[in-house]
Amino acid sequence: YFENNWQILPELKTNLGARFYYFKSQEYFRFEPRLSATYLLTDNLHLNAAFAVAHQFLHLIVRNNISLPTDLWYPSSEEVSPARSTQYVFGIDSYFRNKEYVFSIEGYYKGMENLYEFKSASSFQAGESIAKLLTKGEGEAYGVEFFLNKRTGDFSGWVGYTLSWTKRKFDELNTGRIFYPRYDRRHDVSIVATYNITNDFSIGATWTYGTGQGYTIPTGQYQFQNIGLDRSNSTYIDYTDRNAFRLPAYHKLDFNASYKFAWIGYMFEAYFNIYNLYNRQNPFAYYITQSQNENDLVLKQITLFPFIPTIGINVKF
Repeated sequence: YFENNWQILPELKTNLGARFYYFKSQEYFRFEPRLSATYLLTDNLHLNAAFAVAHQFLHLIVRNNISLPTDLWYPSSEEVSPARSTQYVFGIDSYFRNKEYVFSIEGYYKGMENLYEFKSASSFQAGESIAKLLTKGEGEAYGVEFFLNKRTGDFSGWVGYTLSWTKRKFDELNTGRIFYPRYDRRHDVSIVATYNITNDFSIGATWTYGTGQGYTIPTGQYQFQNIGLDRSNSTYIDYTDRNAFRLPAYHKLDFNASYKFAWIGYMFEAYFNIYNLYNRQNPFAYYITQSQNENDLVLKQITLFPFIPTIGINVKF
């Protein structure tokens, strides 16, 4: 790879670079250029822009036919081409109160090619290549990010919010219509705060929120009477569009406190942490089961990591 920092004007600086990528398994060779620039409108107001091309030779293949999140990383091969993305970014940074605070707004767009997912109703058989179960498509991601950071003082922290969309289009999935992948997240919020009560004692908290993942669930069931002598009935399940249902939002609050002190010539730090302070039951996985009368389908969830306190001590020597 190479890069070059170029101060074109006193107010304009750029970074021009590129990377040459070689994937030995199938002897793929790719060129990835990138360019970023910053223009200083004033000492406290900066404009930023960037462009980059990237390739990924390991594909994240999401499985929708089982409830547990067991995603597969599959390498590029003769049948599976490397994924390619082209990303554009534009943003504004604003500093105020003697640069104690910085506020930024950044928008982005990413176009993606050679994305892979399992075909509908794929079934695994011993000795069969996984590549034959995959189908290729394209996608895009875009959004805007807001970020406010207090950088100095006894009280510091930041607030970040992202509004984003991620879309996919596969000719062989969802009848060719655009759908949102499982990890599409419309809203993402992070709030981090730290307060130094003294030079040695500090407390902090972190709150995170994210829109629930997309999921494909049954919307109903119907029966057909089989043609034959036994006149038996077969039950079939009707599903939503691909990932059209949203799981509940993910959010939690973590708390921490630490105290630094010296003892017998060594520096110690005692800490106390609480994970998931209000014991939010965030979903880890979902599964479908039948109700007691076996006529209704019920969506149930599995949760992990409830309220967890920890305490400990570190020593440097």
